Amino acid sequence: MSSLLESIEKEAKRRAYAAMIRCLQSYQGQVEEAVDEFHHGSHSFYRANDEYVPHWQGESRGAYELIYGDLRQIEARIDTTADELLHEISREIAQIRRKIEELQ
Repeated sequence: MSSLLESIEKEAKRRAYAAMIRCLQSYQGQVEEAVDEFHHGSHSFYRANDEYVPHWQGESRGAYELIYGDLRQIEARIDTTADELLHEISREIAQIRRKIEELQ
């Protein structure tokens, strides 16, 4: 009787861990999607830059250059943060998978 109870408990834990993994994988996908959307927007900005900005001068050009520099810095921070977050999510998924294997 106790081995049946143990088996049921292990299966319940496996299912709970599997649900955690699915949630983390979904979150991972959402992070990747958000970063992709940001890059799509920034690349649109850069395309417009290549087309229009070379003709700007004076105050407009100076203000634009500040925005352009800020966007590049923000883009680098977003990429670094996203990479760190995706790495941590992957690490957490691997730990949960090890827990599932231990239940075998």
